[in-house]
This record gives sequence, C-alpha cells and structure tokens, in this order.
Amino acid sequence: MLIVAVLVETCIGIWLWSRTLDAHDLYAHNWRNLWPNEVKRIYQDKSGCCGYLNPHDSPAPGSPACDASTTTFGCMISVQEYAQNYLTYVYTWLFIFVVVDVAALLAVMVLLAIRNDEERLRWSRANSIFRSMKKAQSGITLHITEPKPTH
Repeated sequence: MLIVAVLVETCIGIWLWSRTLDAHDLYAHNWRNLWPNEVKRIYQDKSGCCGYLNPHDSPAPGSPACDASTTTFGCMISVQEYAQNYLTYVYTWLFIFVVVDVAALLAVMVLLAIRNDEERLRWSRANSIFRSMKKAQSGITLHITEPKPTH
C-alpha cells in the first residue's frame, strides 16, 4: 500500500512539474478563451497591467489599469509567476510526501528485519533449551516394570 502511495505521489508530482514547462502556451489560451472577465480584471488590477501580451490582447473591460493610457504591457508575466509559484509549492510538497513515504517504507523494512532476527533468536534459544533438556533426560534411564496380567 505504501509503495502504491509513493508511486501515485511521484506521478502526480512529475505531471504537475511537466505542466509548468509549457505554462506559456497554456495560460495564453486560458486567458483568451476560458477565463471570465472578472478573473482577468483581478489580475489587471493587482498587477497594473492590461490584456495578456499588451492592452489590445483580450483585455477585461472596466479595469482601471486598462483605462490608464500609460499601461503598455500585458499580464502574461504576473499570470505565469502566480501559476509557477503555486505549482512549485504544490509539487514541492508532493515530493516531500514522497520522501516521507520512502522513509516510512525503509523504517518498516528495518523493523521487519529486526523482528525476524528476534524471532529467529527466540526459536534458536527455545531449541537450544529443548536439546539440553533432552540430553539431560537421555542419561537417565527409567526401568518401569509392567504389571503382569492376571488370568
């Protein structure tokens, strides 16, 4: 079970990490086609930018940043930084969980090895005691006379 958890966590972490490699294309598509104007407006207001690449690239209407005539840059950098930081945080924690799971797996393996050694030692001692008792009893011969049947 622990091995399955390690594999799943590793796969999710690698998948998230690989998603950060193509963030430029993914977030450009999301900005232009999927995100509502409210989300775009939040990025534009917080970052003081307008549109994705420039003020003419799918800006959110009604944003004070787009109303200012001095804004000449888009929100691409702020969107990618936010997403990169968030995903870095998530997959870093996933890999930390993988390390903890591997440490737990190694601890279980060590405990099983120690338990097996102690069990083997316990059986060895029991067999040793049994053999010594058997040797001690083999030197004593008991002569038991059987009663004769009476007919």
